[in-house]
Amino acid sequence: MKLSDRVRLDDAVALRPERFGALAYSYRDRQLFFVDHALLPFVESAGGHTLGEIAGDLEAAGKVTKEALPRLLTVLEGLRRRGVLHVL
Repeated sequence: MKLSDRVRLDDAVALRPERFGALAYSYRDRQLFFVDHALLPFVESAGGHTLGEIAGDLEAAGKVTKEALPRLLTVLEGLRRRGVLHVL
């Protein structure tokens, strides 16, 4: 994934808030995914902002470090490959 990408949840995926972040359940293939709290702003963005904009806001708020961003993008790419997210 690139920082210029915008993402949204698949229509067949529902999020359930949990203390660690959220559970993402795909009604399409009945898979369950754990979503860390650091990923929620990206996953819940509904394509309103680029990943870079979200990351910048999180970094400014002290919620994520610049060093953690490549790992977060890798996890988001994994969710995209599994059909949980779509790049707009």
